[in-house]
Amino acid sequence: MNKTFGYGAENRWHDQYFEKGITLPGSAGVVCANALAVGQHHGALAVTLVADGAVSIPAAKKLTVTIQGSDAEGGAFADIAGAPEMSVSGGAGAATIFGDGETIGKLVLPDMAAFAKIKLTTDGAATGKVDVFLNYLAR
Repeated sequence: MNKTFGYGAENRWHDQYFEKGITLPGSAGVVCANALAVGQHHGALAVTLVADGAVSIPAAKKLTVTIQGSDAEGGAFADIAGAPEMSVSGGAGAATIFGDGETIGKLVLPDMAAFAKIKLTTDGAATGKVDVFLNYLAR
């Protein structure tokens, strides 16, 4: 898995991880451990999910990524009303499998509060671990 800067590679910035190796939840949600400063960035930041080992999303089930915000790094975080979210679905007849280092999806952050956390939920028994990190979108 390439974790360095390079043409066509996913750029993982130093200390810009919401969490590394977070285990996907079964039927409950889990919030990444780290809050990252995002502030008013005018649509220039995205959250990327990458498989850390094999990840499986069962048939007809989904993994959903939502954004939580707070004005203080140590403050109370809550879902942002009207914010975009991303869902990745399992196949119609079989599980969707992502290999180690494979990008599962990207979600562009809205202009929002000063700090963000990312929440992962599933409606089935998704298995595996993911890295969740911040990317800058080139303009």
